[in-house]
Amino acid sequence: MDRSTDTRTLSFPALCAAERLLIWGFRAKARSGTAVPTAADIQHVYDHFRVGDAVPSLEAIVEIFACTAHTPIEVHCPTCPKMSGSEHGILRAIAAAQEERIEVARQQFECWLPPVGADWALVPVRGLATIFRMAGLILPDRQIRPLDVARTMTMQSWFVGSPTLH
Repeated sequence: MDRSTDTRTLSFPALCAAERLLIWGFRAKARSGTAVPTAADIQHVYDHFRVGDAVPSLEAIVEIFACTAHTPIEVHCPTCPKMSGSEHGILRAIAAAQEERIEVARQQFECWLPPVGADWALVPVRGLATIFRMAGLILPDRQIRPLDVARTMTMQSWFVGSPTLH
C-alpha cells in the first residue's frame, strides 16, 4: 500500500498541514475546559490560517458527539504525536465532504452517532469542509483500516475520565 494512504503508520507530525490543523482544533475543542489551548487560542490559530469561520462548525461537531454518540471516540490531547483510529475516521469524513461525497461522510459518522446525529453532523461538516477548501486547505482522501463492526453496532456507556481521551 502506498505510504500516503496507509494510516497504520501515519502519525500526527506526518499529516499534511490541513489535517494537522483540523485534528488539533478538534482535539482542543473536545478538551474545552482545560487551561490550554483556550477558545481564544483556537480562534487565533484558525484565524491565522484564514479558517476562523470554521470554529463554530468545529464546535457544533464536537457538541453533536458529546450529546448523541452511542460509541466513544478516541481523541488524543492536542500535543499527542499519535493518531487514533477515530481521528483518522474524522479526517476521512471531512475529506469526503470536501469532495461532495456526503454519503461516505455520513457513513463514517454513523460509526459513532445514531442516524439522526450523523444527519445533524453533516451541516457543520459541510461548512467546515467548504471553509477549509476555500482557504486552500485540502484534506487528502486517505484509506483507513476497517473499524471493528461489532463495537460500532452495540450501545456502550463510558465513564468520565475514560481512556477515550488522553
